[in-house]
Amino acid sequence: MINLSINKQLEIIVPNTNKALAAVLKEATPKEMEAILKNKDLASVLGSILKESAQNSDANTALLGLVKSNPTLKSLGDFSGTIKNLLQVLEGEKNPLPMQGVLEKFLLDIKEVSEPALKQKFENSGVFLESRLKNVQNPQVELKNLLQELEKTIAKSDIPAAKLALQTTKELLATPILKEATSASIAEMSKGDKTTLVRLAKGVEEVVSKLSEGTKSADIMHTKTFEKQLAKLEFLITPKMLSTENFKADTLVDALQKMSSQIEQSPQLMQSTKPELKGLQETLTKLVEALKGGEVAQNPKSVEEMRGVVDVLKVVLEKADPIFSKETAVISSKLAHFTNPQKLETQEGVKEILAQDLKAVLLQANDEIAKSSHPNQQEILKQIDKALLQIDYFQLVSHLSNSSSLYLPFSWDSLQEGNITINKDKNSAFYCDIDLTLKEHGALKLKLTLYDENQINIHIYSDSIALKERVKENISSLRSALIEAQITPREIRIFDATKKNPLIAYGSESRDIDMGFEVKV
Repeated sequence: MINLSINKQLEIIVPNTNKALAAVLKEATPKEMEAILKNKDLASVLGSILKESAQNSDANTALLGLVKSNPTLKSLGDFSGTIKNLLQVLEGEKNPLPMQGVLEKFLLDIKEVSEPALKQKFENSGVFLESRLKNVQNPQVELKNLLQELEKTIAKSDIPAAKLALQTTKELLATPILKEATSASIAEMSKGDKTTLVRLAKGVEEVVSKLSEGTKSADIMHTKTFEKQLAKLEFLITPKMLSTENFKADTLVDALQKMSSQIEQSPQLMQSTKPELKGLQETLTKLVEALKGGEVAQNPKSVEEMRGVVDVLKVVLEKADPIFSKETAVISSKLAHFTNPQKLETQEGVKEILAQDLKAVLLQANDEIAKSSHPNQQEILKQIDKALLQIDYFQLVSHLSNSSSLYLPFSWDSLQEGNITINKDKNSAFYCDIDLTLKEHGALKLKLTLYDENQINIHIYSDSIALKERVKENISSLRSALIEAQITPREIRIFDATKKNPLIAYGSESRDIDMGFEVKV
């Protein structure tokens, strides 16, 4: 993997203080050393560096430079292309191999990628396999914690269904299997017989059912739709969104009208005798008419009235019965996972990871095919080995750069290759680099900074005139989409990606990066 000549000049290229690399070279056998010089057997060298560099973080920067500059690693190609090649080899098989189905489901078309799907693909990319296995939780402990949270959350509920759910929750927590559930390692936990797990799952199902029954009778103001609309209205009246750059009268009018419509459907709000709720609809109507009439949105009186509406509704929601709270909804959603007794088995978490994680699937397939007499054995093993090496590469880069470096887990005809790197600093700001090579437009780099929870800076780098013009034409659509997602675009800029104009770091002051990445070899 390391393209170096082993001679007296080695210490000039890599100082003797670089103990991690020295350990790798010292540990290598003559055959392995020869392979290193010829850029062969890269996987074993990657593994050695991952293991040894963990003992010497100061060496990581030098090692990262060597990894990224190595010509063989640079020419590995796009991971999606490797998966496609592997699928082509497998398609002609009379008896499809188990991994074929996993690969076909894994590689989605970019047009079909949704936020939940993309998150799942990243989690199962193989890059996080070792960390996920190390951190897998005992499902019985997880269930116990959820039930304890629910017990506290709905303790003061006056809704009959919630009271029944609370009673069942207490009964479940008193069962021996949950009373004995601890945070000890899964290997040390008692598995529990199937009959016990079935009873436990049925109890959880009853709790979830009662919570659902209680929320069905909820006023519209206790629904996710109302909560989402209120959050959007609150976002649109922040100072930044009311600035000349970001203000859109039509967007604000639409939000106010939707809120007004939902209030009309809420008996709790319409029939309330509380003074603070009187005149709520009249205020919203007046604000809509003022905006349509061209009244300046930054008018202090108008802004104050809009904030008053939001504050009143937030107070009403906070005082609602706890069964309608966001906390209860989140807990109920998580509990639904445990209505299946199989999900309560102590080894289930490990089984799920091994069945869904791409690296785990490839490793298992590699062992099975190596022992078989498959007619295309060598070609399949070659493609699997390449895919595993690519995953190892992203693990190595992540480890050495103290970040999360990933390939893009989807198919896109216009994309030649691409990867994404995410860092987080000590101030909870996120930095994201997206490096793409497009077939038609060449290199495209995006540097994003997300801070203060919903403020974003976007810098776009390209030397393609046509691409930059296309980006300019669609910036307003991008800005609108970000605002719709309740993210404030503080800065969107386009730069030439030339050597004479080096990349500007994110458009904000430099910050200390603090995101660990754990890899076990």
